[in-house]
Amino acid sequence: MYASWSLLSAPFTRITRVYNREPPPFESSHPREVLTSVMQTPVLYVILLLVTVCGQDCPTLNGISPASRQAIVDKHNAYRSSNALGNEIDGSTGQNAPKAKNMYKLSYDCELEALAQAWASGCQFEHSPNYGEVGENIYSDMSPQSNASVLDALDLWWSELRNIGVGAYSPDFNNSKALNVRVENYVQMAWANTTKVGCGNAMCTSPNMYFVVCNYRLPGNMLNEKIYEFGDPCQQDSDCTVTNALCSASEGLCYLRGLRSLKLAGI
Repeated sequence: MYASWSLLSAPFTRITRVYNREPPPFESSHPREVLTSVMQTPVLYVILLLVTVCGQDCPTLNGISPASRQAIVDKHNAYRSSNALGNEIDGSTGQNAPKAKNMYKLSYDCELEALAQAWASGCQFEHSPNYGEVGENIYSDMSPQSNASVLDALDLWWSELRNIGVGAYSPDFNNSKALNVRVENYVQMAWANTTKVGCGNAMCTSPNMYFVVCNYRLPGNMLNEKIYEFGDPCQQDSDCTVTNALCSASEGLCYLRGLRSLKLAGI
């Protein structure tokens, strides 16, 4: 197990830090197989939909309001859509990163927010004990009077693709220890089979920093697992291989059936 630290600073005013490390090794099924098997179980499918949709109505904690949650999930999905459509630049080559097929939209999750908020409130700039069971990116801003937000953390994590880059893309685009050092936060945000996100934040006094934690499910950064599949983004529902998934062709992203109708129904 190893750690990587990235320090980015503006002279005399601001120090921001992002941190991620290789998840602890454990045996798991391929994420796509896990997602498929859950979606094929009717009772679990209904529970999953209810929890995901109701995520917009989580209790307001440390400024994570319903509007903030929507902004968090929208920014994730905008980045994922841009990646899937082939519009993101890889800084190591100056070329567009490969298009992604079968990449899924994220929805907001109350349970992941609660986990993230609990760890953020502890003000320890390291990964939580839950890391590996859930995906996790963390960020801190140590400027004296920080005006940073969760959205700033998302921008910094995603900028690893543009500022550092993946380098040589293997044909299968499986994750590796090298990528977990170079662009670990981007890898989690772009992990195709992740479908949920929840974030927490805290203003800490010991040490003085603004601290952001975002948790993800299914977790990314798994060694030897595919980050995303190369190919044209979805144009029709049959392009989405998870049971009951639909295609948002304009975004090039798949999403889980029923989410929109349940939300409109006020559930």
